[in-house]
Amino acid sequence: MSIILACLIIFIIPAFFDKPYYDDKIFPKLFLPSILTFTLIYLVIGEIRTKCIIVEININKIKVKRFLGIINNEYNPSEITGWKYSHLSSRGGTYEYLYLYSNNRKVIKISEFYHKNYLDLKNKIEKDFKFLGYEEFSLKDEFIEIFK
Repeated sequence: MSIILACLIIFIIPAFFDKPYYDDKIFPKLFLPSILTFTLIYLVIGEIRTKCIIVEININKIKVKRFLGIINNEYNPSEITGWKYSHLSSRGGTYEYLYLYSNNRKVIKISEFYHKNYLDLKNKIEKDFKFLGYEEFSLKDEFIEIFK
């Protein structure tokens, strides 16, 4: 999907503005592709920030490493109020997402698709934290989280 969007930005959109009318107009040739490129980059970074994470659960702390370990967060287990799960269906199958909450806010998102030790993490979380219920998967919420 990202490759298709990148090709759209690089090749197709500038072709619309290749007419003589746009020769002296800066907006369509510079501003519009810049905004689209910025949006694409921000979406990719948002996806990496929220889904490509390393989670370590110990007795006295939960470590979360984002951006290949550049950004580290630590949470005390007492800060976590509980967890919810949801399902996301795609062409490849249905994947489970697990969310850890602190003060009614998602602080950690663990995905069956992105984490090979998902079941180990889920078993540990089920044992140690309060179950808050099922949450219907929402693309709108996912999109909003990318920009937080």
